[in-house]
Amino acid sequence: MAELLEEALGIHFQDPALLQLALTHRSYIYETPGEGRSSNERLEFLGDSILAFVSTDFLYRSFPDLSEGELTDVRAVLVKTETLADFAREIHLGNFLLMGKGEQSSGGGKRVLASAFEALLGAIYLDQGITAVQSFLIHRIEPIARNIVKKRLFKDNKSLFQELAQAHEGITPYYRLVSQEGPSHNREFTVVVMLGEEIAGMGHGRNKQTAEQEAAHAALLSRGWM
Repeated sequence: MAELLEEALGIHFQDPALLQLALTHRSYIYETPGEGRSSNERLEFLGDSILAFVSTDFLYRSFPDLSEGELTDVRAVLVKTETLADFAREIHLGNFLLMGKGEQSSGGGKRVLASAFEALLGAIYLDQGITAVQSFLIHRIEPIARNIVKKRLFKDNKSLFQELAQAHEGITPYYRLVSQEGPSHNREFTVVVMLGEEIAGMGHGRNKQTAEQEAAHAALLSRGWM
């Protein structure tokens, strides 16, 4: 099994025990007691920092026109759980994880896959150094990063919609509360975002801020700006 994963990774581990450790979820340890067994949590801790370094170094070198705040926002989108889980799925990492029966039945979930991917980065680093991690990681993050920057996806939906509405139509959007329903502890707000007299999008949420973000997201999609 390990050989199949190494083939998918394009990496041959000098210390196979590191790869085995990266694949061992804590639920497997709980259900399979035995001396000397460890989970991948420490490797995940290491891999998280390595991911931050490699992605930061890449963004700094690739996007000299972005400010420090913008670079931080791009990195946050780039290394979020959903993105890392997608990377894990691309190499079928879930097929190789050692998990307890409960986790196996649920398929591991996004967080488990993302954590295992970070642990894998930690294992690659310990086995072969930072250059190997960069070779493995950068071709995965580069197209996503360029798409994020090109479409300004690192901005929140309201900020992005305002920027694009002003650029494309010369109008500053504004938000109108349509309704609020339900008891105070479980209220739902409905908000529309307006461009002049036109309703550009509608959103719902437990508070006005969430509803406004949803309305802006709907407007971005309806106009093909996202």
